[in-house]
Amino acid sequence: MSLPSYPWHEPVWHRLMAGLRQGRVPPAVLLSGPRGLGKGQLAHDFAAKLLCEARTACGTCAACRLLAADSHPDLCRIAPEPGKPLTIDRIRQLSEQLTLTPQYDRGRLVIVEAAERMNPAAANAFLKTLEEPAPDTSLWLLCQQPARLPATIVSRCQHFRLRPPPPPVGIAWLETQGIDRVRAELALALNADAPLAALAWLQSGAFELRQRLFKTLEALLGGRRDPVLLAAAWQESPLDALLLHLTAIAADWICLRQGVGERLRNPDYRDWLQTWAQRLDLEQMFAFWRRLVTLRQGVEAPLNQPLQVEALFLEIHRLRS
Repeated sequence: MSLPSYPWHEPVWHRLMAGLRQGRVPPAVLLSGPRGLGKGQLAHDFAAKLLCEARTACGTCAACRLLAADSHPDLCRIAPEPGKPLTIDRIRQLSEQLTLTPQYDRGRLVIVEAAERMNPAAANAFLKTLEEPAPDTSLWLLCQQPARLPATIVSRCQHFRLRPPPPPVGIAWLETQGIDRVRAELALALNADAPLAALAWLQSGAFELRQRLFKTLEALLGGRRDPVLLAAAWQESPLDALLLHLTAIAADWICLRQGVGERLRNPDYRDWLQTWAQRLDLEQMFAFWRRLVTLRQGVEAPLNQPLQVEALFLEIHRLRS
C-alpha cells in the first residue's frame, strides 16, 4: 500500500485507505490540525488515489497526468483571499459547479481551504450543499480551528484530526531536508512540533531574526533604550514572525516562573529567560501572553504594524516595573 507524503499523516491515511478499499468514499471530510502539518498535501494525496484510473496513484494514466499538471477537471480547490473571509459568492459558484456531472468516472473531490473563515452567509450556503450532496462528490474542509465552524456543518462531516508528530519523528524528517539536529530541535520547539512550519521558519531567516529580537528585549528590559525608537527599527520585519517569537518567549517566562520549564520553546536561552522570569510580574506576563495569542489569531487581518509593534514594545518595557 502506498504511503502519504509525510510520515505523521499515516494514522489518518490508513483509515482513509481502509475505506477506499471497501468502496467507501466519505461524502464530507473535516480535516483539522495546526498550521504546518500539510493538511492540503494529505487531501491532494487522497485525490491522487481517488481520481487515478486504477485507484493506485499510478502517475501514468491520463487522470494522474492531469492531476500532476494541476488541471484535473474533477479536483476543485477554493480558498479565501488573504486577510478576507470566504464569501457566499464563492460558495454559490461552487454549488453551480457541483450541478455538473464529473467528467471522469472516478468521482470528484472538492477541497475548501481555511474553512473556518467562511462568513455566516457562506456557512449557511455550504450547509445546504452538505444537506443535498452532489453524487460521486467528496467535500473536504481543511481548517486549523474546527470550533469556529458551525456545529451543523461539523456534524455532517467525517472528522479526521492531524496532530504534530513526536519530536523524534519531526527531527528525523527535518534531517532528511538537510537541517542539522540542533536547529531542527529548536525549530520544532518554536513551531508547536509542526515539521512543515519548522522548515519554513528555518528557510525564512527567522533564526537570525530571533537572535536579533533577544538583543532587543535585553535592551528593553534593561531600560537602556527607548521603546519607541527600538520599535521603529522593527517596522520592516514580518509581524507574524515577531508575534510568534514573542509568544514563545512569554510562554517560556510563565513556565519557568511556575517551575514547569522542562521543555522550553527557547532552550538555548534558558538562563536568560530564567533570570527575567523571576524579575517580572506573573500576572502581567499572563496578560502579555494572552494579548499576543489574540493578535496571532488575527494576524492575517489588516493590522497597523507600526502602532502594533510600538504598543508591544512599550508593554514589554512596562513588564519590568
